[in-house]
Amino acid sequence: MPNHSLSEDSFYKTEDDFKQSVISVYGDLQKYILNAHLMEEGRSDNTTYDNNLDGGALTGTSQLAYMDQFKMTSSASMVSSAWSLIYRTIKDCNIPLAHLENASIDEDAALQIEGQLRFLRGYFLFTAVRYWGNVPLITHPIITSEDAFQISQAPVESVYKAIIEDVEFADSVLPSKYTGSDIGRITSGAAKTLLANIYMTQENYIQAEKYLREVISSREYSLLPNYADIFNPSNKNNKESVFEVQFKEGPEGESSNFMYQFAPLGSRGILLVGPGEGDGKNLPTLDMVHSYEPNDLRKNVSIGYILRGTDTIYYVKKYEHDTDPNFARTPDDWPIFRYADVLLMLAEAINEQQYQTGEPFDLLNKVRNRAGLNSLTPASVPNQIIFRDTLLHERRVELAFENHRWFDLLRTGKAIKVMTAYGKVEMAHPTTPVRPQVPYDDRSYKIDTHSLLYPIPVDELNKDPNLVQNVGY
Repeated sequence: MPNHSLSEDSFYKTEDDFKQSVISVYGDLQKYILNAHLMEEGRSDNTTYDNNLDGGALTGTSQLAYMDQFKMTSSASMVSSAWSLIYRTIKDCNIPLAHLENASIDEDAALQIEGQLRFLRGYFLFTAVRYWGNVPLITHPIITSEDAFQISQAPVESVYKAIIEDVEFADSVLPSKYTGSDIGRITSGAAKTLLANIYMTQENYIQAEKYLREVISSREYSLLPNYADIFNPSNKNNKESVFEVQFKEGPEGESSNFMYQFAPLGSRGILLVGPGEGDGKNLPTLDMVHSYEPNDLRKNVSIGYILRGTDTIYYVKKYEHDTDPNFARTPDDWPIFRYADVLLMLAEAINEQQYQTGEPFDLLNKVRNRAGLNSLTPASVPNQIIFRDTLLHERRVELAFENHRWFDLLRTGKAIKVMTAYGKVEMAHPTTPVRPQVPYDDRSYKIDTHSLLYPIPVDELNKDPNLVQNVGY
């Protein structure tokens, strides 16, 4: 009888086999980014949920309200789903990497395959360590049940060491750009930007500066003159894009649905062309709406609003490119790294080493001027502390709704202060009218150091007795 199935050992033989395995991990990245906003942007003061959602979405297994108010538990489905997807993706990197060691394929092709897989493994480990702190460090396939029951958490320092090794390797072997159908794959510029982000998180500003300057000196990237053009699906992988997650509208299963998730409830026929009423899962907070300076051109690109009865409900507008009346799918890519991010990180890295009145202001003002804002000067930003706060605000409005804000608050040590102040404002003036099912109480927005990490999912704790729950859960 013919053998119509492929085993792991019989599959990883040809260059095409390994290329398919890389494409599957890019598919994992798509799945991750479709919901990453819940635990990244949604944890911050940038976005919140729509209080018109039913109680099950707000306080049931999804725990949207509990997450937003820092009252979530280890049974929240979003945390469990994130853990499962992250570690499934790491597994999908580890298996072909293990087979690649003995593969008889072209050496250059093997290096590019390894570079992409190790970048993605590093990226997902970086996400995991920022979500949960001490996490399992799995860099080889888990073959036996005995291996599985030996999994335990590694110290944060060990995880970062492995991440840096992976991404440095990617940087050393990946090309600076691609052509044809390969456009959109991970480049050395993406690896350098990820390394800079890692070093910024570790407060190693000298190393961060090194990689950021290499990105700039490559001359592969530049700011687009028009902010709106960055997010236009007809302008994907543009000169400002360092790395973006690729999506394609159509029946192949490669489309995105950000607008359907982000639109307020009741948006069908107002914002949404296709089926669906809007999930209301990522609404701009009133605090975010009011954070823009007058005449900032980015505001109308980033935020829109609808009237729902007598209420003004704001929504994320960057991904409003819905065109298919029959399906809830969109063509929008998701920006992971942009050149504006590189410029602002470099300004920050320099300032954290020493306040300077020259280059950091030039970098900051390039981004501000593109937004139609006046240049800042040492007269209005006279010292390192004020420059630091100014940069954090600039990153907030420039990179709004691109999943940077929560991680920025974490790495700058501002999360507890900023989110405590935000909570008071939000409870006094809710972004959407509060329903009786999800009232505020004395635990709402009570934030301390344990709140900076997510809980280890309870189902993972039940499966693996070696895992230890994070403090406070």
